[in-house]
This record gives sequence, structure tokens and C-alpha cells, in this order.
Amino acid sequence: MTTTWVTSSQAVAAAKRMAAAHAVGDPACSLSAVGQPNPGLVPHVRRIGIGHYGDYWCLIW
Repeated sequence: MTTTWVTSSQAVAAAKRMAAAHAVGDPACSLSAVGQPNPGLVPHVRRIGIGHYGDYWCLIW
């Protein structure tokens, strides 16, 4: 199975909230990180929505 990565407005908004709070974690995110997310923690799914703001990342699957 090939995973499609797409920019998600919900993930970008969550990354902005995390950056504003200077804290990792948002209920919208399946995985959140500061710095690069660990690819080993990402499941093999058909589609992942991504968003980042500064060093904060949000992935939604």
C-alpha cells in the first residue's frame, strides 16, 4: 500500500495552536511533534494529513 501525504488545513491549525502554546499535543493530531516526526511511529495507511508551523508538526490519519 502506498501512503499519500497531503497538506491538511486542520493539521496546520493544530500546529499553529501548539506553537502558540509552546507545547506538543493537540486533540486533532494522531501524532504531534516538535522537530521532525519519527517515521517509525507512522502507520501504513492510505492517507495522512500533515501540517507544520515553525518546528511543530501535526499528522492526522
